[in-house]
Amino acid sequence: MKVQGVFASAIMIIGINVPIISQNVSVEVAKWYGFKDAAICYTFDDGCSNQFLKARPMFDSAGFPMTLFTVTNWASNWSVLKAMAENGHEIASHSVSHPNFGQINIENQDIELSKSKAIIEQKIGRPCLTHAYPYCVKSNDSLVKVNYLSARGCQGYIEKATPADYYNISSIIVGNLGAVKTYSDFKNYFKQAAVQKGWLVFLIHGIDNDGGYSPIPSSELQKSLLYLEPRTAKYWVTTFKAATLYSKERDAAQVTLISASDDQIELSIVDTLPDSLYNQSLTLRCILPQNWPSVVVKQNEQTVFSRIVKRDTSIFIEFDAVPDGGLVVLKKDNTPVVPEVDSIPPDEQDNLPSSIENSDIESLKVIAKKNKLTISWPANANARFWQVTIADSLGRIIISKNVYSSNAFTVDLPHRKKGVMYFIQVKSSAKVYQTKLVL
Repeated sequence: MKVQGVFASAIMIIGINVPIISQNVSVEVAKWYGFKDAAICYTFDDGCSNQFLKARPMFDSAGFPMTLFTVTNWASNWSVLKAMAENGHEIASHSVSHPNFGQINIENQDIELSKSKAIIEQKIGRPCLTHAYPYCVKSNDSLVKVNYLSARGCQGYIEKATPADYYNISSIIVGNLGAVKTYSDFKNYFKQAAVQKGWLVFLIHGIDNDGGYSPIPSSELQKSLLYLEPRTAKYWVTTFKAATLYSKERDAAQVTLISASDDQIELSIVDTLPDSLYNQSLTLRCILPQNWPSVVVKQNEQTVFSRIVKRDTSIFIEFDAVPDGGLVVLKKDNTPVVPEVDSIPPDEQDNLPSSIENSDIESLKVIAKKNKLTISWPANANARFWQVTIADSLGRIIISKNVYSSNAFTVDLPHRKKGVMYFIQVKSSAKVYQTKLVL
């Protein structure tokens, strides 16, 4: 990723800061969305029954998306798959008939790859952009590249943030025949992925006694989600497609500093990738100027997600932007905002706090009218402030604000999409409320 600066009509590529007027401006693109330590993908093969009966409710409750690599000849539940896609889960290709690609000719490989993609797109009504190899045997490179943006193998290691081969991305087999048999195994891989700033992909077939290959007890799977739920500031749980898009766009992004003044910074972010496919938001940040109480960030004149956050001793403006999505403007706002501080439980804390386990979902009331959401919750005199977070089903934060001296919050929901599920959480230092909303 390149960062460019403009000063006195001169363009220069820089590594840290660009001096502009009286300010130093340095823009950084996050390795993973939201400056999280690692990307985590739960991928499921073959459509085993408990993926729908047991895993789906777990993931929906946690607000995490699944990637379902689907064998089109085996699928009989297209209406369920379509409903899951509408709620943010990825329906992806696992071929037409689940052959070993090492044992079929080029013509049949082409049919398995292209027909699977076409059927899924026709049944689901959304682009099918990723593939998983049956039996982990690669297909012909040129054929898979024609049809997909990435493909999953199963080499058994945590993938790098930039894979050596996007068409053979490593995964870890889960279940009694794999490396991840227990919750403790899940947790160990989470920790390793965070240290490596890597991309952790799980390959799951059977759950409990549904007859699928290498089954994992549903209780162990659920524990892994319960561990991740309060740690979403550290781990980006997302689809295989979203992680692919983010990784490729991040590496191709070029940020240009157009201008800066005492009350405004203008940037552009571009890449050379086709915009029809590559439209994943990237997260960027720069130091909050000392005389800015707050900031409003817009891209192409539309407000985008931003927040002021303290990391270590620095205070940043963090914001989302889509490459080739138009001019990005950071404008000084005079409304004072207390910088957010991400709260992440220590790794050894296995269980969710009782306040989350017993959160009173009915008491978190949400009223949606047009593009406005009004959220209210029980008053608590001991709460210094409440943090209100709204995320979509891919784990992307749409709104994150601190609310003081109030137990209600009204906000415009930008880019509202019908049928999309949103996850709403309101928390203080002692209490958490959460609920789901489908508009």
